[in-house]
Amino acid sequence: MPALSQSRFLRFLTFGALYLAQGLPAGFASVGYVIFLTDQGLGNEAIGSAMGLMALPWTFKILWAPLLDRVSSTRFGRRRPFIILAQLAMGITLLLLALLDPRRELALIGAVLFLHSTCASFQDVAVDGMAVDLLQPKEQAAANGVMFAGKMVGAGVGGAGGAVLAKQLGWSGLILVITALLWAVMLLVILVRERPRGEVVEARAQPKLSLAELRRSFSFATPLVGIAVAMLTPVGFSLVLVVYLRMLRADLKLSEEAIGLLSGVVDPVAGVAGALFGGALASRIGVRKVLGGVMACLGAIMAAFVLAPGARYHFPFLAGFSGAAQFFIAAYSAVIIGYMMRLSNPAVGATQFSLFMASANLTFAAAPALGGRIADAYGVNATFAVGAAAQLVFIGILPFCDPRVAEARFRAAPPAPPVAAPEAALAD
Repeated sequence: MPALSQSRFLRFLTFGALYLAQGLPAGFASVGYVIFLTDQGLGNEAIGSAMGLMALPWTFKILWAPLLDRVSSTRFGRRRPFIILAQLAMGITLLLLALLDPRRELALIGAVLFLHSTCASFQDVAVDGMAVDLLQPKEQAAANGVMFAGKMVGAGVGGAGGAVLAKQLGWSGLILVITALLWAVMLLVILVRERPRGEVVEARAQPKLSLAELRRSFSFATPLVGIAVAMLTPVGFSLVLVVYLRMLRADLKLSEEAIGLLSGVVDPVAGVAGALFGGALASRIGVRKVLGGVMACLGAIMAAFVLAPGARYHFPFLAGFSGAAQFFIAAYSAVIIGYMMRLSNPAVGATQFSLFMASANLTFAAAPALGGRIADAYGVNATFAVGAAAQLVFIGILPFCDPRVAEARFRAAPPAPPVAAPEAALAD
């Protein structure tokens, strides 16, 4: 079997499978767990806080990444051993959940899910570091589309699919199925090498993490603005996601099957299409143009939801809204990953990329509770209105973060040409 560095198909397959492995338990927690908490009578703020607690370990990526960047390539690979270890730990933490009663040990379940998210964040750092190491610049955007499409499929299977499966197999049976799928992906990683033996020797000579190299990576304005891009551009849709899901159950009284149809069929299909579309389009016209367009579409969709309060009682409208929102959220996610990779210095790829994405995860951790607080105080419409405004306003920071400037410093690419006209401001 060829190594990952030798086969574009194998790279796309492996990275897509690894992101699917992230999506499986994430979907289970973000859909099934939210439905369960809603049925227990918890309000928007409480559920948002629980989801924020699960998102918090993803900010630990800034701790894992420097450790991984200090490791040189070995005969087992530079990132691969850590991915295998993380996948194993993710499965073990899920198996711990099978021993707990969700109706009597809710606090302990939250703690185990927090621990699982910590393991998943470690896996994500190792996978993203391997992607920065191995993906060619011209294939990054398309590969990011495949990766996030895999995550959407995993989220659909683990989320709504899991909610339906849990009614047949129970809580423990569902966890066993998800764990088996996680470890099947781990087996793929065990079987595939990062590089052939000759390339391993060359890779050992590449620079490792140093404070001097990290300072150089943030010594100019572009990557600093990149932190703001990562943190602020997802604020709008992050405010409304948990509020919307709770509304389906608590306010609109949708059944598990109806929510399962939205979360397990409509959302994953739309998400896969959006991720592939966003990645492919970004490869053709540039990440900033696509990101700005996607953010504008998300803002418009949320505004339409505010302006049509009566329509949300009709399932076709909900299906259309959910599908459109997931299409553009998935496109956003695929594009932002490629954007941050282009801003990252390969010499400290895991660390710098993780700093960017940890900034985004701070938003994902804080926004659900804030959105729930707004909904409890002023109503669901107010949350969507604030989300729509934020999504549109923060498009304004994109012209100040040109990835070509970073590439010129880190990859010996030609410097970015001067902007000669307003319409060129988002060219890349």
